[in-house]
Amino acid sequence: MVLSTAEKSYIYESLSGENTLRTDSRKYNEFRPLKAACSFVPNCNGSSRVYTADGIECITSVKAKVVKTKDLANLIAVEVDIEGQRDNSALCLDLSALLQRSLVNNFDYEILRLTDKYYFQIYVDVLILSVPGDFKNSSYTLYSLLSLISMGSYLALKSCKLPLLTSTTNDREIEEEPSFADDWELATDLIPESSEFQPVLVFVVGLVGSNVIIDPSLDEEQVLENGVCIGYSQGNIVPPIQSVALSTVDGKPFDRKTLAKATGLVKEIGQPVTQALDAILSEEVDEYGSVF
Repeated sequence: MVLSTAEKSYIYESLSGENTLRTDSRKYNEFRPLKAACSFVPNCNGSSRVYTADGIECITSVKAKVVKTKDLANLIAVEVDIEGQRDNSALCLDLSALLQRSLVNNFDYEILRLTDKYYFQIYVDVLILSVPGDFKNSSYTLYSLLSLISMGSYLALKSCKLPLLTSTTNDREIEEEPSFADDWELATDLIPESSEFQPVLVFVVGLVGSNVIIDPSLDEEQVLENGVCIGYSQGNIVPPIQSVALSTVDGKPFDRKTLAKATGLVKEIGQPVTQALDAILSEEVDEYGSVF
């Protein structure tokens, strides 16, 4: 909704005070309720559905194909589409680029290797549905969707299945294209349970005064002074770490101390979020999904 000047002032004072008071009574490190399900889209190697209590829904699919290449950076392609937005809009392009860079810079390419010459190339397609109707009339920018998109890609990649390779992996001297088992029951996980690799999660942190909050709501976005997206993987802060415009209103610069608080917040909530997402992967798909 579009806030009045008085409402914005009240929310700003509540968020920037000594004891942060959020519009929906959440703590500074607390996410809004989310629901999620995995492996429900047919004809995909992996898929996920994540949606919020206010109706924003993120559907992610992962498809794989076999390619012969030495350029590992081209093995991951990401495309984000948002309802009501052109495919080439700045918002779609920026979110696609942010997610692709985060995955490319923090991916274990060994799990994509088939043989000495061939790899799996994966395509991550994201569709955002039910964008708020007042988006064009308000000052928020929806860049906070990056957290939702990141969780969707995490679940889709972790649920991704690949056909079992039946040909040799040593084709350096023999020109042979990979062949696979016809039985899908023999399919293997893209990311085996034994692997220590975890896809990167990207969290959006709102900055207001000297305070930081995770997962800002649309009302909060309209008064935040700045925002920063921070990558998290396997207990560590990883790229990207960059500012994002959560509002069209001119923001204020932030110092190293505030950035340190933001990264500390991500380290604090990264492991619990990862555990919650992993728990969903082991559950049966149902009509409503799992709450976390």
